[in-house]
Amino acid sequence: MKELGEVLKKYNAKSPVTGNDLTDPVEFNLMFTTSIGPSGLIPGYLRPETAQGIFVNFKRLLEANNGRLPFAAAQIGPAFRNEISPRAGLLRVREFTLAEIAHFVDPCDKSHPKFENVSSQTVTLYPVEHQIEGQPAVHIALGMQSIRKSLIPRPWGTFLAECTSSC
Repeated sequence: MKELGEVLKKYNAKSPVTGNDLTDPVEFNLMFTTSIGPSGLIPGYLRPETAQGIFVNFKRLLEANNGRLPFAAAQIGPAFRNEISPRAGLLRVREFTLAEIAHFVDPCDKSHPKFENVSSQTVTLYPVEHQIEGQPAVHIALGMQSIRKSLIPRPWGTFLAECTSSC
């Protein structure tokens, strides 16, 4: 931290918003610390995200899918963050319930056995280029050549179709 502060001073770093000098950096842990055990001498941390559980258990998830890709894993659970500021909200939220889905695809084989069943379904996408240029979202059939080859692998397209058809 001391070295970072020295570099900021050396280059006369200022706030881009106010032009004021920056304060010296301080350590700040975004994870909540807690004490574990009857003596309370063992430090523990509450998880700031839920996603790591899916990746830590990837081997078991793959085995549960008979060693085949593609597959998806979803989880819902609490996460805790020591937020620095409440942003624009009224409350400073520290406990979150997160829902996440990880979709695993073989990079060499982006096929999906159910894709043909949904290839004619239309989905609404909002490509980055359209967002930057202020253009509207696009409505495109999943089976179109442009979407299959460049935008969305077939497993993700199949998942998108299943999600949008149930809404």
